[in-house]
Amino acid sequence: MCELADWTRGEPAYLQVAEALRQQIRSGQLVPGQQLPSYSALMREYGVSITVARSAVAELRTEGLVTTHQGKGAFVLEGASQAAVPRDAVLAALRRDLDALATRVAELEAQRADPR
Repeated sequence: MCELADWTRGEPAYLQVAEALRQQIRSGQLVPGQQLPSYSALMREYGVSITVARSAVAELRTEGLVTTHQGKGAFVLEGASQAAVPRDAVLAALRRDLDALATRVAELEAQRADPR
């Protein structure tokens, strides 16, 4: 039995379920070509609705970790374990890039205001 989604964390349940599945891919518990648990199984394991289960799988599909086949389910893609970067690491990298961009914009605005 997996850990139920923690409603007190402030993070949407679908992201919590997606992260749990991402960790299983990263650790090799779910290997390329292997089918993910069905929506029903995800609902039971994590105590979530079908909407949350679908959104979690959609998140992994968007990240290129799984592919879905109508009526067959979702399957781990080849190379997904290397691509399964922790969401926190991705967000931290985006924040660093955004901070650097904000600094550069501030510098350019300062130069424009004082064109000496």
